[in-house]
Amino acid sequence: MAETTEVWVVTGFGCKPCDHVKERLHRLEAEFPELRVTELDVGSDQGTAIALRYKLVGLPGILINGRMALVGDVSEPLLRERLEQARKARVPQT
Repeated sequence: MAETTEVWVVTGFGCKPCDHVKERLHRLEAEFPELRVTELDVGSDQGTAIALRYKLVGLPGILINGRMALVGDVSEPLLRERLEQARKARVPQT
């Protein structure tokens, strides 16, 4: 069984780029069955804490496996690339 790839998306109310990125991530779930996407509103306690901890400078903020990965209205190919990198990072080197 593949390990889970945790993706946190820090969003804000009325943020169109946030909606676009969430849609792209949901499309990518078919390619990445290990993907688990969690949305965090920047106005919530947890969302604010994450934004401060990672010095988030824009929305959406995208964290993959606890590391800041991307910010803004990023393309589906770039999201795919970062998810592939996260997947490869979990494979033991021989």
